Amino acid sequence: MITEVHESIKVGAIFGDNKKKLKPVWFIWNGTKYTIREITYIWTERVGKTVIHYFTVTEGANFFSISYNTDTLLWILHSIYT
Repeated sequence: MITEVHESIKVGAIFGDNKKKLKPVWFIWNGTKYTIREITYIWTERVGKTVIHYFTVTEGANFFSISYNTDTLLWILHSIYT
């Protein structure tokens, strides 16, 4: 089942070489911290000058679709797949 969320989240992430690689490692949503076990899919979208990095991640039981907006510096939880 897919649940649409579209809410801001707090994310702990690692920036790689020259800040070109971005890896989320945990996020907090509704007061719960989720440790990301695996990033299953990554894609990037350009909206005007803004770059948005999308990730499908799992903490083991569920899959989450999250994104990082390079213009606003905000992380968004888009949906949960249970």
